[in-house]
Amino acid sequence: MANDYHITMRRTIGYHVVVAGYGLWLPGDERDSWSTAWDERLGLIEPHMLHPGDPVRLRMSEERMKHPPVQLTPEMTSAVIEALADCAARSDWSVAAASVEATHIHLLLTYTERDIDNTVKWIKDRATKAVHRRTSHTGPVWCKGKWRSFIFEVELWQAAITYIERHNERRGVGPRPYAFITPDIIP
Repeated sequence: MANDYHITMRRTIGYHVVVAGYGLWLPGDERDSWSTAWDERLGLIEPHMLHPGDPVRLRMSEERMKHPPVQLTPEMTSAVIEALADCAARSDWSVAAASVEATHIHLLLTYTERDIDNTVKWIKDRATKAVHRRTSHTGPVWCKGKWRSFIFEVELWQAAITYIERHNERRGVGPRPYAFITPDIIP
């Protein structure tokens, strides 16, 4: 008798990436946090774990901040949008949806052969350099790390597009306000 089981291989079709402004979603935040930041002396390091809100952890995180929290100004937002457009033009991935908020950005990127974590670091670096070139801001722009999820199903891909486009509509800029968005991509 042939095997009674089968292995289903899921192919990544894209990534939903969220990057927060520096100091705006710290470890210990009541909304939970994905973090490695904790005090080694307490012996509570849990790398790459989702941690629930914790006022002690939040206080410790605030004490470690070397710069004030960053919310993007209109000038900073323009610089970030310019950097995102430049990154998209130089890449093997496309942007299916994007929202640049004052406190965070959402990107829905198509699959790339490149390491997605390094890709996001590159995007953050390019955006930070653009902000420093075009504005008087000199400190960090983004939090350490990012939130990203792998998308395997077209239904989840479409749901992520809708979710991100609602962010833009809520701000009154229309669902696809940036020229670098490639509309109607279905991987």
